[in-house]
Amino acid sequence: MYFNIFTKNVFVANFFRIGKMLVLGLILFLIYYQLTSGDGINAILNVWTSSKKDINLIFLFFCILLMPVNWWLESIKWRLLMSPHDTLSRIQSIKTILAGITLGIVTPARLGEYGGRLLTSDPLKKTQVISATLLGSIAQNLCNVLAGLAFSYYFLKSVFSVTYGSTFTFMLLIIVQIIIFTLVYYNLPEVAHYIEKKIGVKYTGRYSARLKSLDLYKSPLLHKVLFISLLRYITYFSQYVLMLKFLGIHADILDVTANITGIYLIQTGIPLPAFLSVFARGELAVLVWAGIGVDQITALAATFGLWFINLILPSLAGTLILYETDIKKYFKTMS
Repeated sequence: MYFNIFTKNVFVANFFRIGKMLVLGLILFLIYYQLTSGDGINAILNVWTSSKKDINLIFLFFCILLMPVNWWLESIKWRLLMSPHDTLSRIQSIKTILAGITLGIVTPARLGEYGGRLLTSDPLKKTQVISATLLGSIAQNLCNVLAGLAFSYYFLKSVFSVTYGSTFTFMLLIIVQIIIFTLVYYNLPEVAHYIEKKIGVKYTGRYSARLKSLDLYKSPLLHKVLFISLLRYITYFSQYVLMLKFLGIHADILDVTANITGIYLIQTGIPLPAFLSVFARGELAVLVWAGIGVDQITALAATFGLWFINLILPSLAGTLILYETDIKKYFKTMS
């Protein structure tokens, strides 16, 4: 009997170990494939060899330096989001963020981020982790949307040469949209429960607990979460500017601001895995930056460079964290 139990435990342990290695191997393969195929890496090499004299490495240095700042801010936001449910250490929070990045780059709309955060969090707090991840994503996307809307007039004019007879009317519509999005963010529990009421418990029953956990997020905490999200936005906005400077792109600051905010606004709605959306991002960048005379190679190099710095580098660290994570402990608690 004891031999059978021992054999069963060994089999289960090996099953999870092999399964984890296969998944992580797939992730590493996808990262390798993306790095060695497509136009991104070629664009980087072409820019480097053809414009070596014009390249200023100090801009690249500060762009890379802002990457850990970006994800450190996200870890602070994660601790805030989990504070109504659990007390996390700084190390725990950073590990959770990195694991989420790793699984997020191979799933549509970065849904794997939920999985990465779940696997590295308390298995008894699944609902709270999902709610916190959702709210954090909404707060960050809100910054993308609000900034994009605020500069949309200049973005449309710069990229598509679209002008309006009444600038006042256009700006008024933008302001109304910004107010609506902000009100939705600060009233998420009410919005969620309203939708639940309209749709009916029959269809939302399995999500009711998650909706209820949103009630714990009060305005003071939402202020802090949105503020950290704004700091993150400023950080990766600055990285884009530094990358353009590194590649020798010098343009009017209003055009640059409008184009970057417009790109982030559009990217918010691209439901592709991060390792695939780099293609879509590249095509978008080529379209947008062509309006101010930036060539295709340079636009692709900027996109690929930022993608590599902000996602690939931290995802490698996240792979190690997932490898060391006791996944079977999480599955033991699944009901």
